[in-house]
Amino acid sequence: MLAVLLAVAALGAEKPNILFLWADDLGWGDLGCYGHPTSDTPHLDKLCSEGKKFMSMYTASPVCSPSRAGLLTGRYQTRTGVYPGVFAPTSSKGLPLNETTLAEVLRDQGGYDTAMVGKWHLGVGMNWEYIPTEQGFDRWLGAPYSHDMPDPTYCFASTEMGSVPGLECYVDPKSGTQPEPMHTTCPTGARGNGSAGQRFGEAEYRETVVGRAYYDKFLRGNPEAGASETVQVPLFNGTKETMAILAQPLNLTTLDEQYSAAAVDFVNGVGRTQGKPWFLYYAFHHTHHPDYASAVFFNTTDRGMLGDSLKALDWAVGEVLSAVQETGQEENTFVFFSSDNGPSLMREQRGGDAGPLRCGKGTTWEGGQRVPGIIKWPGKVAPGVAREVASALDLFATVLDITGLPMPGDRAYDSFSMLPFLVPNGTGVEASPVRDFFYYWSEDVASPKNLNAIRWREWKAHYQTGGSHCNKDYFVPTCVDGYSSGPLAVPLLFNLNHDPGEHVPLNASDPTFKYVMEAISQLKSDLLSSPGLFGASAITPMDPLSQPCVHPQCKDTNQSSSLPQCCRTNPY
Repeated sequence: MLAVLLAVAALGAEKPNILFLWADDLGWGDLGCYGHPTSDTPHLDKLCSEGKKFMSMYTASPVCSPSRAGLLTGRYQTRTGVYPGVFAPTSSKGLPLNETTLAEVLRDQGGYDTAMVGKWHLGVGMNWEYIPTEQGFDRWLGAPYSHDMPDPTYCFASTEMGSVPGLECYVDPKSGTQPEPMHTTCPTGARGNGSAGQRFGEAEYRETVVGRAYYDKFLRGNPEAGASETVQVPLFNGTKETMAILAQPLNLTTLDEQYSAAAVDFVNGVGRTQGKPWFLYYAFHHTHHPDYASAVFFNTTDRGMLGDSLKALDWAVGEVLSAVQETGQEENTFVFFSSDNGPSLMREQRGGDAGPLRCGKGTTWEGGQRVPGIIKWPGKVAPGVAREVASALDLFATVLDITGLPMPGDRAYDSFSMLPFLVPNGTGVEASPVRDFFYYWSEDVASPKNLNAIRWREWKAHYQTGGSHCNKDYFVPTCVDGYSSGPLAVPLLFNLNHDPGEHVPLNASDPTFKYVMEAISQLKSDLLSSPGLFGASAITPMDPLSQPCVHPQCKDTNQSSSLPQCCRTNPY
């Protein structure tokens, strides 16, 4: 506590602006500054060199919705109810309104103007009661969930297209016909279904409910497969009073320009109160599959379509950071960049890179939750490399510390302030971090038995090894769900300093590691005995009629099968 007080005292009186830049499915090894040899990411590489680059930054979950909930609430998904898995377009609930988001605290107690741009994925609700403007953000331009719910038709623009809406997401532009290797038919929610785990376009898969919802592109005009009940992804815009759907479906080939213009306008003061500090949460769709990019970035990198998508992300980051600098706000803006989870390796060459880490998205191996993390705050946070254990969960407490606001005292939190080791206390010496541990919950957590692993200092013990839900379609055999499944009689133990790829397990029963296993066992006991560890699931209730629709009258018939064609602003 003394270290925190000393660090706060060193900050000065002016409240800083807060800028979160949050990528999607970006792997630990995807950026140039994290070692990728062919990624074209000059703006993010510059941010790395000017900020603190974290080598052990973890997200709350190996999948999307719960990791976003953790970022905004400082609480594990088991506490907030954002489990198991992620919100679907048909989810009737969202992040519970009795949860306190960082935006709410900053706005209501700190006097901040707040805005969000980009992907939400924390629920919509029948009456839009769970969207960002109901959760602490003054305004929002963005999509309610991932852009593959259902899959879009067009992902790329080209200067040679003429009047064509775009290049199709799953067509190799070189041949114009065959799908470029990336897109698999692994069904979310159809665990262990062998027929669904085969390659591209299996008829059995297309006839499943999940297949219809997730791969609507392949069903259009196919009467044998049946009609999908999933509406196209909408683009929302407005304040709480003016919120509306601008387009349905959104246009991926122009989306980056729309998002970045809105973010830059907010930084420049458009729609804000003069003199008030601000919080901007910019949540990108990149590099979640399917990759997409405008004509400016299409076919411009050595990494193919994923590289083009990554370059578009990097450009957008550069636009916002340039606006901060050009308006003279750089010295007083705290910037955090990270990703919601590891790379979607099942997408093969269009699925990202975990670098030396094992496996990726959907798993509790390191590649699933250990992601890039960069903090920049000129004059306060010294540039360099941070090897401390840290988590996106910790941004809640950290931001409240640097803004002089108290942590809410009405519930248990999983957030620890990084301020003592980020900001020297005046002596020039960084304090030791509060966090030296991390808990890994499975992607489909439903009970305490789904605590898959615990890290303490450099040691990580797996009680069970949660793999991807894509049993038959994960090209790394040891990353599928059935591999070394648990609970294990003896935990798998790794020294992550020596073996970050988790290749060589140590003998957890060896007396040499007795103190390690005792410390990890105590951490497990501490977590499982903490109050309020499991709340009611907010993800499981489903209702097709709760999907967002640009034309509300489309729901008057109570026929969800008619929604995909009715809830549209354009034919494609």
